[in-house]
Amino acid sequence: MKKLTVYSLAMLFIMASVVPVPALGRVLRLPLDEGAHRLITPLGDIAFEVVGQVSNLSPTVSKQYGYLSLINGLSAGQIFTTADPTLQNETSALFTFFTDAITERVISDGRLRVVNRTGTTTIYFDDFPDGTFANRDSFADGIPILTMNYRQQVILDTGDGTFTVVNLLTVTSRQSFELGGERFRLGKVRDQFRQFYSGAPPTGTPALSGVFAGYAVVIEPADREKHEQ
Repeated sequence: MKKLTVYSLAMLFIMASVVPVPALGRVLRLPLDEGAHRLITPLGDIAFEVVGQVSNLSPTVSKQYGYLSLINGLSAGQIFTTADPTLQNETSALFTFFTDAITERVISDGRLRVVNRTGTTTIYFDDFPDGTFANRDSFADGIPILTMNYRQQVILDTGDGTFTVVNLLTVTSRQSFELGGERFRLGKVRDQFRQFYSGAPPTGTPALSGVFAGYAVVIEPADREKHEQ
């Protein structure tokens, strides 16, 4: 893993002044994390979008990984190493994610299978990206900027192999990072996101269990009285 100087991803609200930054949305300048800025996504709005794949290594172990294709408040040129949309993919993505999950239960409902999982999702910032779906561990590379507890429900259609997913993500730790000479924070402890995926079966690689894409919206934080300011 590369050594780098230091979102998830959602946002610090209280007792701060608004600072305009070109190409960014609203930004707060805070005394924490050596003056790091924090992007703000309103409740119910999309905080980030993802593109990924899943490998179910056993009936109980699932690895889900990929990259962020949108972050609210950052331009595509800040999320990828290139502003050319035809080259914005896993090889040029500065922000990646990796989920370690354990399957707790599978419910059969006709041709549907309902899968419940828990685990941890981590979002990484890597200013020398080398993501490749041929090596899932390449998405767990860089600085872990957001770590989240994770609860998942998957609804799998066994007829065609398509699936839909809802995740609940709760931030447990965060780290600032440097981008374009500025320091940013993409979340705070107890921030929560509701994440939605749509997925399909793989085309080729036997170890691959599915491909998916989706987005995460900001919801009310967990335990608001203890919510980090």
